[in-house]
Amino acid sequence: MTQTEEGVWEMPKEGAMRVPAKVFGVEPLVKMMERDRTFSQLRNVATLPGIINYAMVMPDAHEGYGFPIGGVAAFDPDNGGVVSPGGVGYDINCGVRLIKTCLSIEEVKAKTPELVKALFRNVPSGVGSKGKLRLTPDELKRAVTEGAGYVIKMGYGWDEDKDRCEEYGRLEGA
Repeated sequence: MTQTEEGVWEMPKEGAMRVPAKVFGVEPLVKMMERDRTFSQLRNVATLPGIINYAMVMPDAHEGYGFPIGGVAAFDPDNGGVVSPGGVGYDINCGVRLIKTCLSIEEVKAKTPELVKALFRNVPSGVGSKGKLRLTPDELKRAVTEGAGYVIKMGYGWDEDKDRCEEYGRLEGA
């Protein structure tokens, strides 16, 4: 693996890897990743059918159950690729989401700056951040126990959204 610029490392294709891999992080973080199976798992992700450009890990990456936690990959469905929003973080709901759209890739690329701004404006992130939605303790309890169905009843989604959620938006006992 070689450092290509500050905070960016590249792992060349080897063996069954279909694409090279990129690692984002300063040297002390990269050394921490070497202590577990992060890089082995990253190489495995790079072998998946339809993978595009690179298999990548972010600075917080560490060993997962298949994908490394903090891993990123895109796949082309027209070339045997898969869509795997649950490839990372599904066990503790790390916030990985797949958004279905009728827009073409060209339309999305043209609107990317606007989309990024809208996401940062509307999705709270970071310690202590707050969103616009305020729930009572009872509403919060119902949302976490009843799942997507309750949230949809509150007007924050559509019935068909459940079809695109793991376990239809409600995992008993979770």
